[in-house]
Amino acid sequence: MGTVERCKAVVIGSGAGGAPVASRLAEAWGDGVVLLEAGPNLQASDFNQIEREMIPKLYAQRGMQATEDGSVAVLQASCVGGTTVVNDALCLRPPPELEERWRALGAEVSLKALAPYVEQVEQELGVEQVPRAMTNRANYLVGLGAARLGWKGERMHHNAPGCPECGLRHLGCSYDAKRSMNVSYVPRAVRAGARLKSMTKAERLVPRGDGWRVECGDLVLEADHVVVAAGVVQTPMLLLRSGIHAGEGFQMHLQTLAWGDFAEPVDGFNGIPMVYSVLEFSDVYGHTGPGFMIEGVSTQPLAFSTQPQGQGEVHAEVLRRYRHLAGAMMVLRASTRGTIALGPEGRPRIDYPLQPHDIERVLPFYQRAVEMFLAAGASRVLLPHREANFVTRPPADLRIGPGWTYFYTAHPFGGACRGGPTVDGVGQVRGQRNLWVLDASAFPEAPGVNPQTIICSLALEGAERLLAAAA
Repeated sequence: MGTVERCKAVVIGSGAGGAPVASRLAEAWGDGVVLLEAGPNLQASDFNQIEREMIPKLYAQRGMQATEDGSVAVLQASCVGGTTVVNDALCLRPPPELEERWRALGAEVSLKALAPYVEQVEQELGVEQVPRAMTNRANYLVGLGAARLGWKGERMHHNAPGCPECGLRHLGCSYDAKRSMNVSYVPRAVRAGARLKSMTKAERLVPRGDGWRVECGDLVLEADHVVVAAGVVQTPMLLLRSGIHAGEGFQMHLQTLAWGDFAEPVDGFNGIPMVYSVLEFSDVYGHTGPGFMIEGVSTQPLAFSTQPQGQGEVHAEVLRRYRHLAGAMMVLRASTRGTIALGPEGRPRIDYPLQPHDIERVLPFYQRAVEMFLAAGASRVLLPHREANFVTRPPADLRIGPGWTYFYTAHPFGGACRGGPTVDGVGQVRGQRNLWVLDASAFPEAPGVNPQTIICSLALEGAERLLAAAA
């Protein structure tokens, strides 16, 4: 017989959705709140900055999580703090276009009502614009090329005040300078009385009167309220294991890269990986472009080596130029909708058949990236494509699609979308009492910008709704 514990609320997941919710509920209910996390509770001293050790320790499926056909890598973390532990600390405000677009899809959202929560998140996370002096050479070259072409761009905001500029944000912050959830909202929740249980996976939710039994192996939690914020893949998986309809509307910011090759070393591995953003081709903040942002990016050697296409001497030549490359990333608001389902042996099955409208917008990114780097002084540009590695002019035609170019996403959404068949307009699971989804799984559409601030703000607003309903 396992252990049974009684509590007021269980929050499942400690990332950008779950941690703010647990913090706010604990302010009201103290130790009546339990915060569950399937991954380990790591400290700054655990982040040893060694890629080959930290990637399998921090990332879901040891960094190998992908869509079922292998065409898109899906990067998420599995630890206290969730993916905020391995993200690049970027904090963008909700674009004004979000409200109308989401309302059309059935989500009840008001940016005016959300504004106080956005400000609270920015204050709690120490959000600031990345100082000009912290712009490394790789991001400087992205900004230089964009400026010479007259494209709109800016330095982004991050939640890492006092960053030591080690370049290793994706491996966890060894200095606690990045105010990810594990050093911000999770400790705040614990100080207010919440009980944090790491290495504890919620296997199944079972209705119990007006409340729930949360089955976690030998541990059973009996709670009046449950908030599911386990991440875009694991939230719908938990609902499906519990016999609740979920998994529709999986979407993403589709991402790929390009690198300018410069005569002098760039050494992009030094400093803050992502600083500068080109807004010219986005469809947010008043822009009417094809819907992708271009963000400066630099990666460490192991991660970089997996991205370019090609084998043998072609790949060796790419690696020899590593120190001379400045990177740019496409963040495309993809329109493709996929599904998450229970796969063999309980693993997630992520089906995401890329649609023509999304595939057609990848070539314009490559073209603009080539123009930008050539304008900044690059001699050629590296594309992660099987048919075209180094190019010296914008490609007029490339075969784009699975198997031809490297795609990934660090920004998945959906699977339990607001206004959809699983969740109502504010995050309550349809047909269920006292059960909420308050993470990016509930996003009805990709927002078009790095989502950390939006997830946290909507989670706090949802926590207030939960408290009001429980009063």
